[in-house]
Amino acid sequence: MVYRLIMCGLAWVLICNAPMLAADEGRERLLRYGEQLAGECFTCHRRDGVDVGIPGITSMTEEELLIALTLYKTGQRKNKVVASVAASLDENQVRALVTYLGSLNKQTGARAGAKAGIPTK
Repeated sequence: MVYRLIMCGLAWVLICNAPMLAADEGRERLLRYGEQLAGECFTCHRRDGVDVGIPGITSMTEEELLIALTLYKTGQRKNKVVASVAASLDENQVRALVTYLGSLNKQTGARAGAKAGIPTK
């Protein structure tokens, strides 16, 4: 039931906000859209980035987030909830999400990619 509510909420956010993304939109608009999308992520992942069994995502770089989402989307990483969410995101939504979450990394200066199992440079 909770899973269904989460997925319905995500679908509503994506459907209602899809027109906001255009090819020429600026970074601020991308950040605002990413913030809306990230609300679903924060249902499970903590905003403060602390890992309490569910890895923190706010201290990952844009590159680390993109790699993680791609691995879930292609089935190379396994988690039913994350894979379902990643599969539902189009290219612009992924870009908005990693831009927003990556901006949180720049604010905190923290690094969690290696701890979350994402290759780092």
